[in-house]
This record gives sequence, structure tokens and C-alpha cells, in this order.
Amino acid sequence: MKHANDNTLNKISADYEITVEVLERCLDRLAIVMQRANQSGEVYLPIFERLEREIEAKKASESTMARAMRRFRR
Repeated sequence: MKHANDNTLNKISADYEITVEVLERCLDRLAIVMQRANQSGEVYLPIFERLEREIEAKKASESTMARAMRRFRR
């Protein structure tokens, strides 16, 4: 699976893996949108929270896989 890079962030397709880095960049962009929207930026809070949860889940999954591989190598 290909990794999405900065150039593909605008057009991520099913061929690209959604990584923690991609999700972090999405959060960065969303924060900019929220700041520019001033008080109406609150409408984006559910999306922001969802991205944060997705990042944590991805990190936890990667951590679990690393633990499994360490156990395998023993």
C-alpha cells in the first residue's frame, strides 16, 4: 500500500494508507479552518474530536503490533 504524502493530502484515494502523519496534517488544517471561522468554528468540533480518536486508535494499533512482533522474536 502506498503512503500518502503532502502532495496527495488533497486527493487521498483507496490506494493510499491513512497514517498517523496524514491524520495529524488533517488536524492541522482543520485547526486553521476553525480559527478562520471564528465563533462558528465550533461546528467543526465533532470532526476534530473524531480525528483525535482516529489518531489514538492508530497509535494503539501500531503499539499492539510492535508488542506482538517483539513476542514473536523471543
